Amino acid sequence: MDGSSRFSPLYRWTLFCLSILALKFLLFAIDPAPKLYIGDSASYIWTALTGWIPPDRSFFYGYVIRWTALWTENLTFLLVFQVCLSAITCILFSLITLVIFKLPERWCYAFGFLCAIDPLQLLYERYVMTETISLCLYAFVIYHSFIYLKTHRLRNLVVVQAVSVLLIGFRMSFLLVVQINTILLPLIAFVPVVLKRMRRRPLAEASPMSPARVCAGHLLLSVTLMLLLHAGYKQANGWLSHREPSYLYSTGITLLANWAPLLEPEDAADPRLADLIRRGDEFGLKNPALRNAQRFRAGHLIDRLLKLERHRSKRDSLAKKTALHALWRNPIGVLGIGWRTYLGYWNMATMKKSAESDFGFRNPPGDELRALLASRFHLSYAKGATNMSAIQYYYLGAWSYYFLILLAPLLSGLAIALRSVRRYAVLLFVHISILMAMAMTFGSDSVRYFQPISFLTLLVLALGATIALRSAQKDTAVACGQTNSVENLRAHLSTLIKSAFTGS
Repeated sequence: MDGSSRFSPLYRWTLFCLSILALKFLLFAIDPAPKLYIGDSASYIWTALTGWIPPDRSFFYGYVIRWTALWTENLTFLLVFQVCLSAITCILFSLITLVIFKLPERWCYAFGFLCAIDPLQLLYERYVMTETISLCLYAFVIYHSFIYLKTHRLRNLVVVQAVSVLLIGFRMSFLLVVQINTILLPLIAFVPVVLKRMRRRPLAEASPMSPARVCAGHLLLSVTLMLLLHAGYKQANGWLSHREPSYLYSTGITLLANWAPLLEPEDAADPRLADLIRRGDEFGLKNPALRNAQRFRAGHLIDRLLKLERHRSKRDSLAKKTALHALWRNPIGVLGIGWRTYLGYWNMATMKKSAESDFGFRNPPGDELRALLASRFHLSYAKGATNMSAIQYYYLGAWSYYFLILLAPLLSGLAIALRSVRRYAVLLFVHISILMAMAMTFGSDSVRYFQPISFLTLLVLALGATIALRSAQKDTAVACGQTNSVENLRAHLSTLIKSAFTGS
């Protein structure tokens, strides 16, 4: 008898959850120092201090800093809060493998501990960044999405939409995933059933509760909830920013900088911008490696655009129209930017360099920010410090794991061929593909955009382990059945032979 059977499943699950929490805090004790990534961290801290809403980032995280760090006058409690949320992320991961994938208990716990030591999770537990909170919310969305696919319960669909608006409130890079998930979930849940029913009976015989009508109802509810909740978010953002309702206020500038290598003078929606693009050689406009510089460095594209158009709304509208013109003219070129970025990661030196860039050493805080951190949070930030911590060494040393993350779209695509888990594999494939495309198109020279993809990659591996274990059990059962058949035949022949000699 297995020794674990002496304890109830609830006892083992509770022990596992406590073990995950203990492991997280043990690792936190090894490396507890708060870390910053300028200027993301600086903008969130400024929101906490003044209520200022950043035009190019989600703003919820600034209020979390206000509620956890301002009254304590240090950032430690914020990091403790993030460590707890990271532990919940690992527990949700294991819950998915146990409840949805039906992976054996010991395997669920093993994958849970793998999730707990994911370098992309561990590093950002220590950063004043949105990654940890947003990943926990995303894990919650994935869990209820899987529950919905399994049970078709509307309440899970409602939970997905409610948590999704919180998710984009912390990290807007999930917006496209959230929007597509709104339509994708009812389709994955009901389209196979509808197609199966259509093969069996004509549409004219469909009942009022036919799968097609139920699918339409769920789809309508999902889209309506998404539109209402997102409209509320945009209204709140506009009210706090004292501007028109919107998700963000620098979408056009972001697109223009990231698609800078594709720009041609005829794309410009203004003659001044057309002339600027025409003189692009002065600041390396066509160089894909300088896309981030075009957005943030002085003397590059966006800095020059700021001098051409002072009105912020007109400036972003001009940038957005120009970027979209480039997209309509050359959509293959936009895809090519992402593809070249993807191929560029397949190099050990590049991968290590991209991982190290996430430490923020290239852009240290200025004197004003260091003084602010010292006065408001009692945080000493040495000027020009580049010493790596234990977790940063681990993050950099795990570079080979990031290559596995790059293969996640392929692995999840192959899992779609497995009929028993197809609906889950389709969801994982779509989410991974969207997040990977976003990371390659808008997040070059950084590994941190892989963080949610890493979580999904581990889920794909757990799904593969589920199928492998089922196949092994099936083969064992078949082998046992064949052995029993041979033994029964041998016994029957032995009886016949004995009867022939004894005459009985």
